[in-house]
Amino acid sequence: MTRYWWREHLGRDYGHAYRVGLIYEERTPAGQHLQVFHNPFWGRFVVLDGIVQFTERDEFVYHETIVFTPVAALPEPPASVLIIGGGDGGVLRELQKLSGIERIVQAELDLSVFEVCQKYLREISGDYGDPRLDFRVRDGLAAVEELPAESFDLVIVDCTDPVGPARSLYTAEFYHGLFRVLKPRGLFIQQASLPGFFPDILRKAYRLSTGVFPKVAVLRAMVPCYGDEIAFVLGSKAPEEEDFGPKREIFGRHYSPEIHRASLALPEWWKREILEF
Repeated sequence: MTRYWWREHLGRDYGHAYRVGLIYEERTPAGQHLQVFHNPFWGRFVVLDGIVQFTERDEFVYHETIVFTPVAALPEPPASVLIIGGGDGGVLRELQKLSGIERIVQAELDLSVFEVCQKYLREISGDYGDPRLDFRVRDGLAAVEELPAESFDLVIVDCTDPVGPARSLYTAEFYHGLFRVLKPRGLFIQQASLPGFFPDILRKAYRLSTGVFPKVAVLRAMVPCYGDEIAFVLGSKAPEEEDFGPKREIFGRHYSPEIHRASLALPEWWKREILEF
């Protein structure tokens, strides 16, 4: 495999460089530039429109955070879960480790992402033969609009940043849709990018979600390949819930109740410069 230096541009004046071998590349029917690279340190990793989505080396940090945190924060373990995005299968994998889940619906816009991940990164994926799973090739906003009201305990929005097809997942219309499909005590979680590089994404997601949900929190996780902490927005339909702390014990390679509690402690500059606490 011929190796060369590839750079992820995080702005006009900054980027990350990887010594890579190209495994796969295409322009998908949904219009996304999809690449799969291999790096001796990070392993295989997926890039969409020039942005690293995850690497084999540390994807578990992201996937455990986006799954186990809301599951542990719910008043009761979830029976029904909706996944928006998540075409690599990592969210499904973590959900399938938990007991009590009876129904999972996944809406993935770009079937090419799913197929490529199943071919080149199958080992990180969950089991798509699971009879509890209803997999739909559908835009996330459209899927939410079509689903019955109050039908999910948890919605996990594992989407890309609001560039291209994912723009509709950072709109008031989408958050109203999430509110409608969640049960009365349901939660949603959504990744909100890297505040150190892209503060406007978290700012927008927080502003729009707080305009719909009575209780919203922001949490953070350090995913090494991103080069900074990533933010997640967590929202509840139930304002009477005391907090978003862990209500049951779950342990993973990264996640624990202690990590959960620590993730809710935000840097002061996030509060003052982005969230305006």
